[in-house]
Amino acid sequence: MGHLLLIGADSTIGQSVSKAFLEDEWEVWAIGRRPERFAPGVQWAHTVSDAADFAQMEQAAQALQAHLQSLGGRQIDALVYAVGDIAAQKTHEMNLETWQRILNANLTGAFVATRVFSPLFSPEPHLFYIGALSEKLVLPGLSAYATAKAGLEVFAQVLAKEQPRWKISVVRPGAVATRFWERVPFRMPPKALQPDEVALRILEAYYNEQKGTLDLIPE
Repeated sequence: MGHLLLIGADSTIGQSVSKAFLEDEWEVWAIGRRPERFAPGVQWAHTVSDAADFAQMEQAAQALQAHLQSLGGRQIDALVYAVGDIAAQKTHEMNLETWQRILNANLTGAFVATRVFSPLFSPEPHLFYIGALSEKLVLPGLSAYATAKAGLEVFAQVLAKEQPRWKISVVRPGAVATRFWERVPFRMPPKALQPDEVALRILEAYYNEQKGTLDLIPE
């Protein structure tokens, strides 16, 4: 049994990740905005309204550290960052608040989570960041989202060079059947991946020690 820290446990993919790891008898520690959406069975939960808010995330890290100490000093074996947000708006019409919201959810929050929880990592943790096929996102209206997802890949590459003992993966699914499609003027492809498929591939990648980009293309 391993120990998973899941950031964005209330997202559709986050719920599926929780379920997959719990069924594999992992201990799952969940962080997100809406605890009522956390999967049943998570062993520890903490509410954070903004994953990019350093102060809130530090408080979450301190709370988790106290919990782990009460269990004898357990450590984080795997981290999955599944927070995301999207907006479809042309650059000349987008306000700064929207731009920052999208970058915070998809990129800055990944940095903050990595930074504040790193003291709780095991010696060779596996970190998973939910990205996207960024080269496919160069579309009108997606400047913030595409920039954030491309930046996430570069962030992960640099982090891997800084921490050679860490296994780092950017999960790049094609279309996934989530509520994201309700926020954009694009039609969901008929062969979209199911969130459970993404979760199982993450679990598989952990056991296979698969690093780098993990492209998940619907068949």
